[in-house]
Amino acid sequence: MALQDKITQVWVKTTGRRIDAKDFAWLIGPVGDTDIIKDTFVTKLAKEENLEICKNLPASGLLEQIEELGLTDEEMRRLNPRVADFYENTSEYEFEMWSEWKGFFKPFGKILSSVFSKRLQQLNLPLKAIDTAKGLKSEIIKLKCKETQKTKWTIWYRIIKSTDDVIYSGIYTTCKNPNHKTPLLKVIFPLPNGNASVVMKKNIEEDGALLLSSDGKKFGDNGFYFTLTDHKGNYWARFVKSMHEWIRVYEDEENILRADHHLNFYGFRFLDLHYKMTKKSNP
Repeated sequence: MALQDKITQVWVKTTGRRIDAKDFAWLIGPVGDTDIIKDTFVTKLAKEENLEICKNLPASGLLEQIEELGLTDEEMRRLNPRVADFYENTSEYEFEMWSEWKGFFKPFGKILSSVFSKRLQQLNLPLKAIDTAKGLKSEIIKLKCKETQKTKWTIWYRIIKSTDDVIYSGIYTTCKNPNHKTPLLKVIFPLPNGNASVVMKKNIEEDGALLLSSDGKKFGDNGFYFTLTDHKGNYWARFVKSMHEWIRVYEDEENILRADHHLNFYGFRFLDLHYKMTKKSNP
């Protein structure tokens, strides 16, 4: 195991808290190996849980149904149907992406890339807008029960075409946090012996946009978490209250479907990611 991974895991153990997997089931999720993450965890997870790997099936979405987020009837009426379609049929879309690192945070992006991202092939946040000029390669991978064909896990696997680096290899699911009345969206990024999870609450805005936020202030809130395991049933978790994210999915004034992803560190905006989503043309 690399030294930087050991340091991170010691930090989680010493500054986080020991958790019981049963009491904090909403935080538990798939973990990665000690080597390159990339998409290797997909095969490992499918084997461990006896699941079938299905890639890019027609009309595959990050969510099976948008209602999984616990939307009320009023929220469903207000939600832009194109936003719902994107989450339910993500494989039918093509993506363009622009990145913007803010001021003195640019060196942080380079450090993250050299120490963790390039080696693990995970969270390769683009350092320059030109890095994503050729677009993204996007795959929706479903891990399904072999008997019932019911989806257990959904992975969104995205690669920067110009560099062939993995920008995201995230597992999309929902979780029932006891501190919230309705399910939260949870995105799990497997890391060595653990994972990073972004737990987000939803809000349907007046214009029909979907706003997802991980801006909680304490352990148990929506937010950013590191979870670690020793593979013997012991778990530790660290709530990172300095990290906040907002993702707004909306239709702009030109009827183009877009998403704006803002990331803050200690209240300072350090990275903006902007997406343009276009429905694929029928062959």
